[in-house]
Amino acid sequence: MKECFKCEETKSLSEFYKHKQMSDGYLNKCKECAKLDSKNNEKNTSKSELSYDKTEIGVTRVIYKTQIFNSKKRNHEKPEYTKKELSDWLYKNGFKELYDIWKNNSYDKKLKPSCDRQNDFKKYSLDNIKLTTWDNNKKNQITDIYMGRSTSGQMCKKLLQFDSNKNLIAEYVSFSSARRAMRYTMEYSIRSGKKDRNGFYWMYK
Repeated sequence: MKECFKCEETKSLSEFYKHKQMSDGYLNKCKECAKLDSKNNEKNTSKSELSYDKTEIGVTRVIYKTQIFNSKKRNHEKPEYTKKELSDWLYKNGFKELYDIWKNNSYDKKLKPSCDRQNDFKKYSLDNIKLTTWDNNKKNQITDIYMGRSTSGQMCKKLLQFDSNKNLIAEYVSFSSARRAMRYTMEYSIRSGKKDRNGFYWMYK
């Protein structure tokens, strides 16, 4: 049994989350109180962040953070410019106009200012990005993936399929398209160089 410091009720240990850093191995707050606090914090945080993310500074911050995240995901070097340099570039290339359109349309997600790379196989740089909207960025991403002009980590590289004698039998525009066609994942075969469960070899182009 354990007393929750929040509601001051004594409950069984099953009513507390495990935590290896606590002396008895359990949090001092019961699950019910922990869930309630988490829900309240989420509401408060989301409201303040949502308000900030709709400001001009907030939007530029989100664009920069997204570029950092995507660079890591794709095993690219992080952008060669700072957040301040990106912000200056955005304003020189029509960010204010796009932002005002988004704002005047009740912050319609499709119209939110966004940045897209001109060549998706290259890292983010000031000469390889263009200002666009969220909707256009998304549409371009989908088109590039299916046309084999995009890379999003290994998911968007062309994937080659070989038979048991290592003869090329198919080429897919991405890992995702191959997985959809085969209805199973061939990730282990790609990493190990061994046959998959159906006797095929796989290799990125």
